[in-house]
Amino acid sequence: MTHPEYIGPVTVTRDRNGFWTHPRYFTSASDEATRTEFGDWMHRHNLTCATRWMENDAPPQVIAAWEKGAADISAWQPSAPAGDGWFIGSIHDTEDGPVCIWLREVK
Repeated sequence: MTHPEYIGPVTVTRDRNGFWTHPRYFTSASDEATRTEFGDWMHRHNLTCATRWMENDAPPQVIAAWEKGAADISAWQPSAPAGDGWFIGSIHDTEDGPVCIWLREVK
């Protein structure tokens, strides 16, 4: 049965620099999101998440270019977590560098 506030996979169309966010992805009530706020959002939508950090997942040349100031990470194709049902929630920059947030419905 689909959860009433179901969020599922949609076509990922990354911007010119390789970033993208699901149209129904989490948005914080303030400039600084908290883990609790994000966790509440995931619980409300019956989701779990996994992260892939670009620094541990992208080809070395993409990481090197980013570290030298390049803004384009589109050559990074984030690795999906093990298991079925994962879809991309967001590919965005953070204070710790680019990250891909994978989501899937809790079964």
